[in-house]
Amino acid sequence: MVRRFDAVALAVIAAAAGLLGGCALTEVTVAESEDVVIVESQLTVNLEDDGTTGLFVYAYLHRTLSADRADEVEGASVRVSGPSGAVVQLAVADSGGACLTYNENEPNMDVGSCYAASVSPSPFAPREIVELEVVLADGRTLSGASQIPDAFSFVGLTREGGQCRLEPDTNYRFRWTEAAGTWSYLSDAWIEGLPEALAGRDVNAPDSLYLTGFAIGEKDTDVLFPGEYGLFDFGDEADTDLLRILDDGLPGGSRAEVAFAATDRNWVNWARGGNFNPSGIIRIPSVFGDGTGFFGTATQRVLNVMAEPDGDGMPPLCGPSG
Repeated sequence: MVRRFDAVALAVIAAAAGLLGGCALTEVTVAESEDVVIVESQLTVNLEDDGTTGLFVYAYLHRTLSADRADEVEGASVRVSGPSGAVVQLAVADSGGACLTYNENEPNMDVGSCYAASVSPSPFAPREIVELEVVLADGRTLSGASQIPDAFSFVGLTREGGQCRLEPDTNYRFRWTEAAGTWSYLSDAWIEGLPEALAGRDVNAPDSLYLTGFAIGEKDTDVLFPGEYGLFDFGDEADTDLLRILDDGLPGGSRAEVAFAATDRNWVNWARGGNFNPSGIIRIPSVFGDGTGFFGTATQRVLNVMAEPDGDGMPPLCGPSG
């Protein structure tokens, strides 16, 4: 097929050369790619059941040409500030943990620098506009701004100590209030205990499984767990029989930590993973200056769910099956 294509292409070029005759060809110069610093940063305000809040923020710095240069973007000063005058300074952190972003298969994850901070209570509140400033070791600067989405609460959910129970092999539809300023609700679920729960069944069940459910738009405020969750990166290997089982609910004996986040426009415009590409063909940056990237914000609630029949010491039923 390739040889046939080349032969046809050569014939077309020869014919075109004869037609052009004395026409002069313009010399074309191909520009070399520029080595640009990329900042990927997200700030999350964690909403607790007792009304308190916590803050986690990371910034992952890497270069566009880092595939050929394994050096890290070290020595940067990274900080986030708010209108109240509060400032959070990020410190160097382990890129394999704090900066493990939504796409675990980023090609530059091993050749960048991670900066992170965790503060409780959060110095920033939902709906505040916060600003990111990155000053590189050579003096170059990058910056971005975001308005944190509003807080949200679960609707019709019964829980105790951040936990609730599902009847085995049933789904539950989580519902929550609208969070102003949200462009997408993202829910991550870390499911554990599947090998024990499915013992004796011919199913390839990993020790832990990471699934994602999402809803696009401020008013899309419900998701069926785990029936409407799936693999975020479709390159991951998972037994299709296992996914079919999860369509009907959590198997008895398994458990999950489920996080719900209301994310801002900047995050949605940059997010791309697997078949989830809300930004379209290209990512839309929100960090500018001597480089590019994104600075997104979110509000988040976390819940622990277990699939068990009722009994002594069990948390309350989350609610009627979905």
